Amino acid sequence: MAKKTPAPEFKMPELKLPKFDLDALFGVTKANLAVAHEAQTVLADAAEAITRLQYGYAEELLAGAKAALGAKEPKEPQAALAEVQAAAGKAVEVTKQGVDLSVAAQQKVVELVSQRVKANVDELKALAA
Repeated sequence: MAKKTPAPEFKMPELKLPKFDLDALFGVTKANLAVAHEAQTVLADAAEAITRLQYGYAEELLAGAKAALGAKEPKEPQAALAEVQAAAGKAVEVTKQGVDLSVAAQQKVVELVSQRVKANVDELKALAA
């Protein structure tokens, strides 16, 4: 009988994974969620402020329409033109205020997110080291 030669022994190389601090990784995620919540709050507050602004304007328009419909005599053309010009000016003012509120909220959100991204880069570099 022929001698059996033992099969060559094969050894898997040891797998070396980078060490991660899982608590720190969860801390980064928690900080990201906190910033997302704060950004959501900023945007919701801006939407509420814009809605209140538009609601107040709509109430003014309704009161003006009721007054115009309740008038016994028609207005002079010059007076009517002055009212239309004032209403157009008010509409532009309300629109500008709404845009200003919206832009301010967006800038705040961009600031929050950019600060968080910078912090993420620094924290993830520290985790990977």
